[in-house]
Amino acid sequence: MPHLVIHPGHDGTATRTPYGFRTTDHPRLDKIQNAISAVCTWIAGAAIILLVLITAAEVFMREVLSHPLGWNISLTEKYLLPTIAFFGLIVAYRTSTHIAVETIFTKLPRPVQKVILVLIHASVAFSMVMLALAGWNETWMAFSLHHQTLPGMADLPLPDWTFRAIVPCAAILCAFLAAIDFYREVTTPWHRPFTDYDPGEEGH
Repeated sequence: MPHLVIHPGHDGTATRTPYGFRTTDHPRLDKIQNAISAVCTWIAGAAIILLVLITAAEVFMREVLSHPLGWNISLTEKYLLPTIAFFGLIVAYRTSTHIAVETIFTKLPRPVQKVILVLIHASVAFSMVMLALAGWNETWMAFSLHHQTLPGMADLPLPDWTFRAIVPCAAILCAFLAAIDFYREVTTPWHRPFTDYDPGEEGH
């Protein structure tokens, strides 16, 4: 029979879902966060599948037909890799699958852990807002100046703003998730953290 292995330092009050966590303190916020994470999962997943298919097609065209696609490099570098990285970042944040070293954190008193999480969520939200603003400036500049691939080049003939918009869109979604976690912490009792809710993994 599988059983739940609680990670040290966690209360284990949350239930893990494919796209995040489900708790009892703010179930509606959980649904919003998990829905955003689900959408980002499918976007990043579709980009990964498309990357594999295009790479295979390029190998076939180059090695078998001696007629490389040419535009596949531009599509990969400008669209697919940024989509995988930035939308995947949102999923990793929501599902707690990013790299984290908690050796010291778990040894601190619970109220101190809460303060640290408040600062972390605020920092993530602020950083993502700044990234979104910078990305938006780049996107708007490319749009207003009509930047586009020059005729005759191997790149796809798409306006530059279409790939520059990937970063601000993903960043604002991540900022929104972090802002919700910040709200959850500052509006709950201060005797322990409420967003450090990784309940562990299924084991035997």
